[in-house]
Parts: sequence; C-alpha cells; structure tokens
Amino acid sequence: MALRVQRSALLLAAVVLSGCNEGGPFAPSVSPPSSNPAISQTGTQTVRQRIQQLRSDQAALANGISQQQAQLNATRSRISSDSAAYSGLTNGITSRLQTGTTPGNPDLVNQWNAAQAKLDAITLGVGQLNSLASQVTTQASVAGYLLENVRATFAVGGAVDEDHRNLRAIEGQTTSSMQQIDRLIADLNAEIGRENSFLARERTNLAALSYGVNLGRLGNPPGMGRPTTVSQRRPVPLQ
Repeated sequence: MALRVQRSALLLAAVVLSGCNEGGPFAPSVSPPSSNPAISQTGTQTVRQRIQQLRSDQAALANGISQQQAQLNATRSRISSDSAAYSGLTNGITSRLQTGTTPGNPDLVNQWNAAQAKLDAITLGVGQLNSLASQVTTQASVAGYLLENVRATFAVGGAVDEDHRNLRAIEGQTTSSMQQIDRLIADLNAEIGRENSFLARERTNLAALSYGVNLGRLGNPPGMGRPTTVSQRRPVPLQ
C-alpha cells in the first residue's frame, strides 16, 4: 500500500514538472518581443542639418553680392576719375588749338598721350565691368538654385514649427538677395552702355585732336568731323 502511494506521488510530480516545460499546459504566458521600434529622430535631425547648410549658403550669397556691389562702386569711381582727367586734358588741347600753336607742339603731344592713357584706363575699366556682369549673372543662378532647395526642404518629413520658421526666414533673405542681384545687373548694364558710348565718341575725337596737334590748329581730318569739346559728365551716385 505504501508503495502505491509513493508511485502516485512520483507520477503527480512528473505531471507537474512536465507542465512547467515550454509548451506545456501549465507554461506561463510570455509576451512576444515588440515589433514596433522606437520612433526615429533622423528626420528632424536631417531637416536641421539642411537648414544649417542653407543658412550658410545664404550668408555666402549675401556676402558675394556685397563684394560685387563694392567692386562696381570702386570701378565706377575710377572710371569717373579717369574721365574727368581725360576731359581736362582734351579740353586744354582744344583751347590751345583754337588759338593756334606750332605744328607738333611737344606740350600738346604730351597732353595728347596722357589723354590717350586715360582713355585706355577707361577701356580697361569697362572690361572689368563686363567681367563683373558675368559674375553677377552666375550669382543669379546660384540664388535661384538656393531658393529651390529652401522650398524643397519644406517637404522633408520630421520638421518642427521652428524649422519651418527658420526656412521661411532663409526664403525671405534669398528672395531679397535675388532682388539685389537684379538691381546690380541693371546698374551694370546701364553703366557699360554709357561707357561704351563715351569711348566710341572719344576715340573719334581723340583721333581728330591728333590731326590738329600735327597741324598746330583745329582741322578736319579726311572723312572725320571736327572734334568736339568733352563736357564733364555728372557722376553716377554710388549704391
């Protein structure tokens, strides 16, 4: 009888132990691992990195425009100074020739050479303006590309309100830069047009003065009109 009780106890223990095994009727329920990873912050970080780069690009654009405007002002100032000196020289030559002097007067020859040098300096200045105009045109393309990138960044996911406020600020600054570029291009085109007209006219006048210096009086070279007095041009206000 005691043997039967012992066997019954052993059998019950085996059943209990087997129930504790995985998959058994008494196995504790285990929750499966979560299939949803933590929400990534990569999107917001990406937006902020792009904003930082766009802000840097906009600063470089604004700095470039400022330097180009300064270059225009400096070149315009040099051309104005050379034009004033040229006008003084040619008007002085014309006055001497009107009263008559010796043919090939050395003083007038020196003044004529100095006037030619000033006209050459103006020609060089116009070349610099043309080069600057090309640079500003390239700058306009850079500004347009930057504005496209700013607007495209609005569509990048993961941004917060502050990011979009920063983007709107950069967008406004870039739009303002594009307007500055438009004005700069217009100023350059107008300045180049004025100086080219001046050069074309004064090359003819200077050739006529050369003929007059050789004669010792004002004369009319074959196929060329009488030289005109160069008036002092009104300076263009700097921007």
